Amino acid sequence: MAPPHEGAIAWIAAASPAPKQQTMLDRLLNERYSCRSFDPSRAVAPHLLELTLESATLAPSACNLQPYHFEVVTGATMTAVAALRNFYGARALIIGTFDAHNTGYVSAQGQEFRLFDLGLALMAAALKATELGLASCFIGSLPIKELKAELKLSSEPVIALALGYAAPDAAPSDNHFKRRRGSELYTLHE
Repeated sequence: MAPPHEGAIAWIAAASPAPKQQTMLDRLLNERYSCRSFDPSRAVAPHLLELTLESATLAPSACNLQPYHFEVVTGATMTAVAALRNFYGARALIIGTFDAHNTGYVSAQGQEFRLFDLGLALMAAALKATELGLASCFIGSLPIKELKAELKLSSEPVIALALGYAAPDAAPSDNHFKRRRGSELYTLHE
């Protein structure tokens, strides 16, 4: 590993003094983990889903185009969808989808921003869910064709956020605690 850049160390020390107390955002980021053991006996109340989705709408997106749509799955439909893939006993899913006709913002250089936009929206939703006492898990490996058929979707499922209450024995995986920091994570160019 390369030695840390001296300027980066000085910048960190001068510009980023350790906070005296943990902020609400710090608490939410520390508490949220990819839950892989939900309590299947506890349903998620509709108003909690609405609050979670409202936070997703507040997330930034390029030119505020919000080029995604959310499919919310609960109840009997969740049972049918859970037969397609293991969602760890989650009682609700928020599936982020794209319409083939809405590319969102594309820069003059051809960079598409819609995946980034969707990620920001679902991260906002995941943090809100944590604040509301719900557990969450991002699911990227979806049975796309089967989901489209089961939900009769014309749009393309991209990623899902599984939601519910963590099972009593649920805990973060060991990978949750691995964090790259300092020069392992970034390089400062002054």
